[in-house]
Amino acid sequence: MKRSLCSLCCVVASLWATTASATQTQTILSASDAQQILARAGKEAQALKAQVCIAVLDQSGQLLAFTRMDNAPPGCIDSSIQKGRAAALYRTSTDKYMARVNGAEPAIATLPGMVPLGGGAVVKVNEQVTGAVGVSGTANPAEIAIADAGSKALGHP
Repeated sequence: MKRSLCSLCCVVASLWATTASATQTQTILSASDAQQILARAGKEAQALKAQVCIAVLDQSGQLLAFTRMDNAPPGCIDSSIQKGRAAALYRTSTDKYMARVNGAEPAIATLPGMVPLGGGAVVKVNEQVTGAVGVSGTANPAEIAIADAGSKALGHP
C-alpha cells in the first residue's frame, strides 16, 4: 500500500513539475513597430496616389496606431479598423475571405467580425501573427497592396 501510494505521489509530482515548467512566450507589436507599419503603408499609398485610412492593430484586434491621410473619406476610418481587426482575429488576410465569399462559401461573410473585402493583412514575426494592418479609402487592389506593404514593414514575410 505504501509503495503504490509513494508511486502515485511521484507521478503526480512529476506531472505537476512538467506543467509548472511549461512556458509560452508571445511576441507583441510595440508602439515603434506600429509606427513603422504606418510609415511603410503610407509610403505605398503615396506611390499609388491613394488617400486612405490606415489602422494597425495588435493580435487581439485592438487599435495600436492610426492615420487618416488628407482627403481620405471619413467613412473609411471605421472600415480600416474593422478590416485590420478581422485579419487579426481570423489570422489571415481579408482578401482571402473575399475570394471565398465570391466563390462557393458566401455564408462565411456571416462570421462575427468578418470583413470579406481586401485591405486587411496580418503582421507576422517568426511565423506568428503579432498584429494586423487595415486599409480603406481607395480601389480594392490598391488597398490590398498598401496593407501588404505595411504588413511587411518589420522585415518578416
